Amino acid sequence: MILGLILFYKFMTYDRNYTWSKEYYFEIQNIVGDLNFEIREPIKIDPKNVQLSKEKSIKLNIQKVLSKVNLMNYGSEYGEKIVLNSTNSDQKIIFKSWCLSDHLIGIEIEYENWDPSSLERIKNLFEKQFSNYEIIWNEI
Repeated sequence: MILGLILFYKFMTYDRNYTWSKEYYFEIQNIVGDLNFEIREPIKIDPKNVQLSKEKSIKLNIQKVLSKVNLMNYGSEYGEKIVLNSTNSDQKIIFKSWCLSDHLIGIEIEYENWDPSSLERIKNLFEKQFSNYEIIWNEI
């Protein structure tokens, strides 16, 4: 039983290296700053419209239950999306974020009109900048 509690605690707390929700917009600007993209301001969206990894979804659901029985604090959740349009082509990126209070918890990136080599390059840039996240990539 004690081992189970220790493993449960480890499962719930081992990934605490989150980006501040107020800062990720600037990190996106740094990534695509030299790539000729127009970056729109973040738009609030329903967090249900942001795809998360199965592990992250399970953890968040457990945290919600623990919050309901006053064993854990659970902040306010919200989603945002930032649209990035290329100024040189018809390439497009939609960066969707799932935030909990002041923290960026999950990232989904939708892309359109990317050739495989350019897509691999942009994936590497985003995954390097957000190395603590499992980014979900979806073609539009």
